[in-house]
Amino acid sequence: MNKLLFTIMLLVLCAVSCVASEKSMALISVSVTDMKSAPDYQSETISQALMGTPVEVTGKEGYWYSIVTPEGYRGWTTELNLAFVSEERFNQWKSTVRFIVTDYFAVVREVPHDSAQVISDCVMGNIVELGEHGSDDGTYVPVRLPDGRTGYIHKDSLEMLELWLKSVEHSSGEDIVRTARMFTGFPYLWGGLSPKGLDCSGLVKLSYFMNGLILLRDARQQIDTGVTLDCNDIKGNLKAGDLVFFGRPADGQRPRSVTHVGIYMGDGMMIHSSLRVRINSLLPGRSDSYTSKRIVGAVRILGCQDTEPGIVTLIRHPWYFNQNQQQIK
Repeated sequence: MNKLLFTIMLLVLCAVSCVASEKSMALISVSVTDMKSAPDYQSETISQALMGTPVEVTGKEGYWYSIVTPEGYRGWTTELNLAFVSEERFNQWKSTVRFIVTDYFAVVREVPHDSAQVISDCVMGNIVELGEHGSDDGTYVPVRLPDGRTGYIHKDSLEMLELWLKSVEHSSGEDIVRTARMFTGFPYLWGGLSPKGLDCSGLVKLSYFMNGLILLRDARQQIDTGVTLDCNDIKGNLKAGDLVFFGRPADGQRPRSVTHVGIYMGDGMMIHSSLRVRINSLLPGRSDSYTSKRIVGAVRILGCQDTEPGIVTLIRHPWYFNQNQQQIK
């Protein structure tokens, strides 16, 4: 009996090991999935991942999987939010025709008609594959979701991924600010990374992602990327699109603590997510001055893409594109 039990345990362990090795990569299959700090619904939501985001699966506990996002952020999500892919399928996905959702929100319908049954929602930044059999009048695009579901999205809500990347290849600081301003008034959400709700670093990350750049997730990570700026002269040293960080400076007893980040707009103003996405002045003595936290640093992101750690263009990230394929011209 002991030998039989031992044999069964070995077979189970082998099977689990095989599954883990075969399913090392996955695609997020819902519009937005929460990433938890532990495999438990009651644990803290530390971030989110959007549909079509490739993730590395590093562990399993029950129906929870530990995942790593393209920028290296780690958390837990449930199995129904993941579409596991083989190496062959993953490489195919990276070279197939894909679309990015550019509207705040969109819906996937069973058939190309405004009153057709909805099979999924989508949000800005979601990535889907081209499906088959578009609508007769061209108003709907056939799409394939990461988990294999097929349907139709209105053409006005999408752009072809590679053409879109070409259009944002030379985004300026003003473009970053323009994207961030699209979320003015949207609610603050701890761990939020989508139009459904954004925390401060989530607003930064999504604003840059929608201009083709992948940044690190948290403010405490973002402050150590790019070019460090002298924040003693805000109007003199900062340009639109630069990041401004708040918290507690280092002293003899404690290290620096970074608790908040905003995007500089120019003329002493910034946009940030605090209670909601809003605009405040960085200059003292004004009624709209943001004075609840102390500035502890500022960095410039643009100009450092693909040359500095933590700032990667989407087109050059090996989880999104096969790097041996022809790059966008």
